[in-house]
Amino acid sequence: MRRLPLKKRLFCTFIELWLRSLRINWGNSVDMSNPGILALWHQDLFAATAAFRKSGLVAFISPSSDGEILAKIAFDLGYKVVRGSSSEKTLEIREVLRQLKEGNSCAMALDGPKGPALQEKPGTRWLAERANAPVYKLEVRYGAHFSLRSWDKAKIPLPLSKLTISLSYL
Repeated sequence: MRRLPLKKRLFCTFIELWLRSLRINWGNSVDMSNPGILALWHQDLFAATAAFRKSGLVAFISPSSDGEILAKIAFDLGYKVVRGSSSEKTLEIREVLRQLKEGNSCAMALDGPKGPALQEKPGTRWLAERANAPVYKLEVRYGAHFSLRSWDKAKIPLPLSKLTISLSYL
């Protein structure tokens, strides 16, 4: 991973501290002990990043400049990072497939890299089928938060707020 400029590194450190401040509670969830794919909506990206830190999940993150910042944060929080896009015919998805076949779980957004929000793209199911892996769908109940006016309506939990995370099979 290439070194970011100082301003971006400071921003990443601030975001990491904020994510570590969130209080994660686990709701009713399926057992995720079998390697599989953690499927989430883009709007829940921050919640998922906070909930699964230090888990060793393989995070499939966009090669965009926003993805560069998220990749740094995810790496610092204990994720294995693979940069690529399921919408482009990239070879990086094969690295995620290899990781799944080797027994590692991965995380990726159901609504693809560009949306529309909350509309499932075929990438997650394609990967699950190729790897013969289960898909665990993430659901989040937010305490204090606000939503951005971005394409994905990203939900931003306030520092120290409570998140309830549940997992079900997709």
